Amino acid sequence: MSTIDTDEDVIDNDEPVLSMENVSVEYQDESLLESALPDSLTERLGMGEEPVHAVDDVSLEVGEEDVVVLIGESGSGKTTLGRTAIGLQEPTAGSVKYRGYDIQDVERGEHAGEVYAEDVRRALQIVHQDSDAAMNPYRTIRSQLAEPLKLWYPEMDLNDRQERIATMLRTTGVTPAEDYMERYPHELSGGEKQRVAIIRAMLLEPDLILADEVVSALDVSLRIEIMDLLLDLQEMFGTSYLFVSHNLTNARYIADKADGRIAVMYLGRIVEVGTADEIINDPSHPYTQILKWASLPLDPDDARKTITDESPMMSEEAPDPRNIPSGCRFHTTCPKAHEVCTEVDPDLIGGEEREHRAACFREDPSHEYWDSESIHGGDREIPL
Repeated sequence: MSTIDTDEDVIDNDEPVLSMENVSVEYQDESLLESALPDSLTERLGMGEEPVHAVDDVSLEVGEEDVVVLIGESGSGKTTLGRTAIGLQEPTAGSVKYRGYDIQDVERGEHAGEVYAEDVRRALQIVHQDSDAAMNPYRTIRSQLAEPLKLWYPEMDLNDRQERIATMLRTTGVTPAEDYMERYPHELSGGEKQRVAIIRAMLLEPDLILADEVVSALDVSLRIEIMDLLLDLQEMFGTSYLFVSHNLTNARYIADKADGRIAVMYLGRIVEVGTADEIINDPSHPYTQILKWASLPLDPDDARKTITDESPMMSEEAPDPRNIPSGCRFHTTCPKAHEVCTEVDPDLIGGEEREHRAACFREDPSHEYWDSESIHGGDREIPL
């Protein structure tokens, strides 16, 4: 397939495609406070009190043709971190860099002559979970796919655009391409819509795509097809993925096939990171272990009755992100928490030479954790 010429020679390709250092994101809805809503309703909605700590001091790198999967429950901060990574959300603290350039500095024009905001916007793309909401119901597929090409590559003529769109439709299995180009979104199945959404992002040959829950609304067979498609396109275009999911099975599938990593998030922090094999077969953090316990068996023939076991959690409600507990933020729920966990928040432990790391004192055999008392009257086993 022919490729689009880009000015990549101005960008240092030796740097990671994306690097996040000590990134934090806080939300506080000031617009609601400034509205005419009565104070009683504002108080009831909980706005104007403490900010919501959506992401807290996260560092992560995504390399060339890399796959990193962010996984966690709703409210864990994974989507906010993903949107911050591609510049759709400005961090409250820390830095997000595209190939060594701080993307907020680039937006302000501080690296003019080296890299431009347009370079970053083209290079960092997103595929949304809801393909319906991301598409215009009143425009044909051809028209919607032509729009980014017109915007970013105005020198491309009509015939070239048509040929490129048709080629991508055929490549992703949306055939006959000439027929589908003239269809409207409501004439496509859910899997076909998601393929079109992927094509729209991939047409720009980006360096990284944020795939935000792109398979969560699809049935199992289609999920596998779409994840395989993403990996096939990665091989063709050299794209990296930041893949967001709440499903450990999906995370394991794509990270394992891509030889990528899984980063587990809880209340705005990464609590464990490692390969698919390490996270699935040797999870270190109690939260990751509970996620595995709560997931459906990875093998449909597995006789393990995961979801019928008694919950190993001390509490099944996560703390309010406006009022994060002191110490380890998981200690109120953790079945293995000790007194020291209420006082000190652990960093990721594992050593520089070890890819698999977890934010848990249990990873350090010499830590005072082992001499402090359990806060729940004894460690509780997590069935794996």
